Amino acid sequence: MDNIMSYYSDLIESIDNYIYKNFTAVDEYQKKVYESMTYSLFSGGKRIRPILSILAYKTIKNSDEYEEVLPFAVAIELIHTYSLIHDDLPAMDDDDFRRGKPTNHKVYSEAIAILAGDGLLNMAAEVLAKEMDSYEDLEKIKRAIKAMKYIFTASGVHDMIGGQVIDVEYNDEMNYDICESMYKLKTAALIRASVVSGAIIAGATEEEIATLEEFSNCIGIAYQMKDDILDSEIDKEKEKNTILQFSSKEEILEKIQQLTERANNELESLEHDAEELKIFSDFLMNRGI
Repeated sequence: MDNIMSYYSDLIESIDNYIYKNFTAVDEYQKKVYESMTYSLFSGGKRIRPILSILAYKTIKNSDEYEEVLPFAVAIELIHTYSLIHDDLPAMDDDDFRRGKPTNHKVYSEAIAILAGDGLLNMAAEVLAKEMDSYEDLEKIKRAIKAMKYIFTASGVHDMIGGQVIDVEYNDEMNYDICESMYKLKTAALIRASVVSGAIIAGATEEEIATLEEFSNCIGIAYQMKDDILDSEIDKEKEKNTILQFSSKEEILEKIQQLTERANNELESLEHDAEELKIFSDFLMNRGI
């Protein structure tokens, strides 16, 4: 994983610098919540979602430039980080560690962790509103509004939050189908938002958006399944609900392969050079090998 991520080091640096830009001088009263927000933002995340957003933009735009999509890519990373902070809370997954470090609420208290998550979600909207405030071209404004709507719908009750509801409420009734539905909402929705919003900002057609939705749903579900395999021992100790409770490792690996092939077939139907997006998504499916 480190090899391919080092290839994207310049991209990651641009993402990180843009994130830092939003943490301006703050008075003593807000200092702790800012520290809590940045603690989770810079605790080892690979920036996979913003990278996907930028790669989708570059694919549709047929360009190596990506400054236009950077605020949208960063907004998604802010939303993703808020979701992780809240997922780790005692009322949710009750985790003590994430990425080898103490979870946010273990360092800053449950109250501050909740507020940090709230702050990151709000900051995502602030980042996009600030960016859009400078737009003058009507078509660019329309694309930005469409992308923003897509991002916040995908992170809302009918998608990402809805997936967390399944995780919390269907513990005893969990089966393969419910688990896969949870993955489609809790994990794949934000990956889909990353890809599709990047494509929207680049001017994708409705047909291209539909193709990229199918592509990103496939890689989003497969990504979570691969996580289950990589984290199987830890998840077993924590008695965490995963797809491996309802299917063998070999069957899940075969499912991941099928989803990856479907995702690649969708990319091949695009009238754009999607090779970089394909390479990155294949890497996500094959990490840990």
